[in-house]
Amino acid sequence: MDHSPRADGHRNPKTFDEVIELGFPHEALEELAKANKERIRARPAPCRGRLPRATDVVAATTRKDQATLPSTEREAFRNAIVQLVEEGKYLELIRDHMDMSHNMHGTMGEMGLYRFLAWHRRYLVELERELQRVDGILRPLASGKLGIPYWRWQDPFPAWLENFLPANDPDSGQPAPARKNATPPPKANAADIDLIVNQFRIQNTGLPDENDYTKFTYGIEGWGLRPDGTKLPAHNQGHAWIGGIMNNTSTSPTDPMFWLHHAEIDRLWQIWRQTNPMPAPALSGPDLTMDPWVESYSDLLDISALGYVYDSMSL
Repeated sequence: MDHSPRADGHRNPKTFDEVIELGFPHEALEELAKANKERIRARPAPCRGRLPRATDVVAATTRKDQATLPSTEREAFRNAIVQLVEEGKYLELIRDHMDMSHNMHGTMGEMGLYRFLAWHRRYLVELERELQRVDGILRPLASGKLGIPYWRWQDPFPAWLENFLPANDPDSGQPAPARKNATPPPKANAADIDLIVNQFRIQNTGLPDENDYTKFTYGIEGWGLRPDGTKLPAHNQGHAWIGGIMNNTSTSPTDPMFWLHHAEIDRLWQIWRQTNPMPAPALSGPDLTMDPWVESYSDLLDISALGYVYDSMSL
């Protein structure tokens, strides 16, 4: 495994297998904090347009469980992704995630952990807007707006997405490698999800600004432990379990399953916030803005204002 330093001086795991093996970078937090300041100085000011705020007049998008998603919407989702790939827009979206100056993962230290949930929420909304744009062309008479389905981690891999990898690997230009969909590592089961959402306070993050938000995010990103001391599967482990290009820390959005996986993370965050609305990450200054977009962390808390809801708020 290549753990050689990058130009910014910290480790750069290329796969989620490596991320899981290395664990949260507690020993490099000071170094990573300095690297974050350098990234902020070097990255351009956010320039993407602000999202329009939804109103009661405009029907919200309903994100649905992929397991019960109607066949017409499954086909519409696949067709819209293919259209975005053909347009080149899908590659643009992948490159947003490949740009690690956005600092949106815990591998980058405290700020990456704190930005993880809000950054990816904004990222999903960006894809959803593009899906709806092309779906309006492909299905002009469709009722309702196409949303990103979510994949409950305790469920099997969606059969309707098997062998659906329409985008090439952006690094090589070749077809994306096949998925694994198998242990190790394990993906989360129902008991694990309950630990993540309802028993988050058992997590010992070892971070100086630890609060309930920190503990929850630490668990859902995949750094946590079960009560017996074994690793608590969540986001990181889901990427590795699916495998293929989903196991790549930067190019994983190439796989359409990325969006379903992160929609479930977003849904679980929303479930958690129903009973824990106040805890917030220790973000300030430029770190509050989810570049390359202009929205701040607080702009992204009300999903109805962002134009979507979930069809279920149960675990």
